[in-house]
Amino acid sequence: MASTAAVIKHRPKGLSALYSVHNVRHLIQFAFFAFIAYLAVRAIVVGESGTTVVSSPEAYCPFGGFETLYKFITTGGKTINHTHLSNVVLFVATIASALVFRSSFCGWICPFGTLQEGIMAFSAWLQRRIPFLKKGLKALQTHAKPLARLDGWLRYLKYVVLAWIVLATISAGVMVFRGYDPYATLLTITEASLGPGLIILLVVVVSSFFVERPWCRYACPLGAINGIVSQASPFRLERNESLCMGCSICDKACPVNLPVATSKKITSPECIGCLECVEVCPRGGALEMKVGLPFGK
Repeated sequence: MASTAAVIKHRPKGLSALYSVHNVRHLIQFAFFAFIAYLAVRAIVVGESGTTVVSSPEAYCPFGGFETLYKFITTGGKTINHTHLSNVVLFVATIASALVFRSSFCGWICPFGTLQEGIMAFSAWLQRRIPFLKKGLKALQTHAKPLARLDGWLRYLKYVVLAWIVLATISAGVMVFRGYDPYATLLTITEASLGPGLIILLVVVVSSFFVERPWCRYACPLGAINGIVSQASPFRLERNESLCMGCSICDKACPVNLPVATSKKITSPECIGCLECVEVCPRGGALEMKVGLPFGK
């Protein structure tokens, strides 16, 4: 699968590059990642007894708001363990953003998505400097091509995960997903023991060297929610076939491997709204954000 780094030569050069969508997006991603990392390190150094609710990194996870939403509504404001009112507020804000900007939270804000992108960027950096590593990874990808056929089916896994979380959390009244959540495990890494969460985290980290955003593509339940809600958004990317050069550069730039170059409208729930495809398009106007009726194909 092509890396975004493979099309870096098509990005704007000079002063204009400073204000490119690509750089602005990464700056925003870094800011949110740094903020959560600071809170996580502070919680480790200061300790739980010395922190407040708002200083806990888990208090800023929108998915925690979804997990506690049923109890919050049915009990008049109570939340399940490890969640807070801030989680509910952020979840509502994330859903609101998905209604307008589709799954832009995933592409511009999510710290765990940023981590996966960073690992892939590091992998591309290593490949450019270590020739035999690049050849080895290419050979591995060539042998793994038959598995790429499973990509489309594996993307439905996150909806299965989401359904399990909804049913299990409502019936159990606790965060059943927390023990499996690689993001929660990462935030509390010093407390982590060998279990499902740590194993999944390691799998995601290793996979991110070969596949862009593996967790986002195949297993993220918040991504599943954003994808579903995004279908009601009136905004979507459209490709002008008369202007399109058919170069497929946009396909190579897409972090989630969507067929942008052959789509008239990019309305897939898999789209994370990163606008990388628009950034690298060499023909102005070939890819543009449009407004139309929701659920349109």
